[in-house]
Amino acid sequence: MTDDDDLRSRLRRTDPAAGLTPAAPEDISNLLEKTMTTAVVRPRFDTRLLTMAAAVIVLIAAVGGFLVTRPQPSSGPSQPVAAPVTTELAAPPAANAKCIEPTAAKLKEYADFAFAGTVTGISRGTVTLAVTRVYLGKPVTEVRVAQEGYSSETLMGSGRFENGLDYLVASNEGGILVCGYSGEATAPGLQELYDEAF
Repeated sequence: MTDDDDLRSRLRRTDPAAGLTPAAPEDISNLLEKTMTTAVVRPRFDTRLLTMAAAVIVLIAAVGGFLVTRPQPSSGPSQPVAAPVTTELAAPPAANAKCIEPTAAKLKEYADFAFAGTVTGISRGTVTLAVTRVYLGKPVTEVRVAQEGYSSETLMGSGRFENGLDYLVASNEGGILVCGYSGEATAPGLQELYDEAF
């Protein structure tokens, strides 16, 4: 007896289904057909949701920190200087799908914060924008965006923030809206889209 025969013999002795009657050929055929035609869809982990949640936490911490550390009004004749209000947004990763044409109605529906601003600095992957106008949301003076890789379908214009340029940016729950809803202020049609939406 060879090693293969010995192994087969052992497997037959330990097979829990060895005493069962074999399935009918039509049952096997039906089971095979069902297996081959049934699609199994596994949910994908969406990092955008995690990024947005982190941005919301940072935003809450920033607002809470401002409320705790803001200067108290004095009773003297001098007027207190307002501290800058900063909010943080998360930029989405490069787009993997094509976008539909943006509309003012969808911009108004999707956005919970929209502003015009100028990039004043880019450091260690974080873009700082001085806010020149808030279209929608609480007034802030500065916005910081964690800039990741971009493609031409994320921000209108060059596809990424560049120092000294003016931008129109809309966001939802801490994540920047892309696909024609955010980009360089000079991008064709973007200013008109904001004017119509807000």
